[in-house]
Amino acid sequence: MVSDANKLQGSIHACIENSKRLVEDAEWAMNQPSAGCALAMLAQEECAKAFVLALVRDAILPWTEEVRRSLSIHECKNLVMIIMEWLSTVNELRLSETLARNERSDDAPHLPPDVATAINIYRHEMIERIGKRSPESCSEWRGLARKVAEGHRDRKKQTALYVGIRKDGGVASQPPMSVEAFDEELTRAKTLIEFAKDVDRKCLFARREYELFAEICRTMFKDLSEPNAGDSPGEVFPSGIPGVVFVRRTIMVADVVLLEIGEQVEPRTDTRSV
Repeated sequence: MVSDANKLQGSIHACIENSKRLVEDAEWAMNQPSAGCALAMLAQEECAKAFVLALVRDAILPWTEEVRRSLSIHECKNLVMIIMEWLSTVNELRLSETLARNERSDDAPHLPPDVATAINIYRHEMIERIGKRSPESCSEWRGLARKVAEGHRDRKKQTALYVGIRKDGGVASQPPMSVEAFDEELTRAKTLIEFAKDVDRKCLFARREYELFAEICRTMFKDLSEPNAGDSPGEVFPSGIPGVVFVRRTIMVADVVLLEIGEQVEPRTDTRSV
């Protein structure tokens, strides 16, 4: 598929504006915290759509049918939000350093484990599944990103709206009335809106981290953007079983490095044969 820069920019703006409207609706619903919580979470997902579209606009992600369809999948958008929250945090840090005229050039940027895992799951599980290919997974892809990929965030949103019914016909759950949960999700939505607006304006202070993230994404999605990328299954080996062959493919993944407190490593992508 071929993207149109002007149309992408219009879609980015539309998603951000809709997320702002959803937040306004959530604030009006504050006397019903459960409904407000769900609206705030929907606003967050709209921000994630805007961010993915901005990555396509900036030639970091390819505009393929799989990427387009991922915009409609809640788990994909919630994985992207993990990346956005990290970049938003370091963006604030870099802005503070700039204002203080004390930017530390000796920092070795790295992808936190949850962020690296979120990218890996999005690319090698979600995108491959959307493309009706064989998804790849690794045992180290766990933690917060794994819970999100398994629908933890989406179930929270659904629980905030619906009554759950047990197998025996009884009530399993009712929309919670937690003001704390509402405040948490509303604050997260507002933070993601501000970050999405910065990305829209191409106004980021987290240069090192953002450029690193962009480089890794370009590398991991490069094969997806190549014509007929899905037509070559990889190196095929006979299995000795009639009608069955073994296939070895090489994929690019972001390293998931667990750090000790105070330890820093240079991030990279890795190749794996699967």
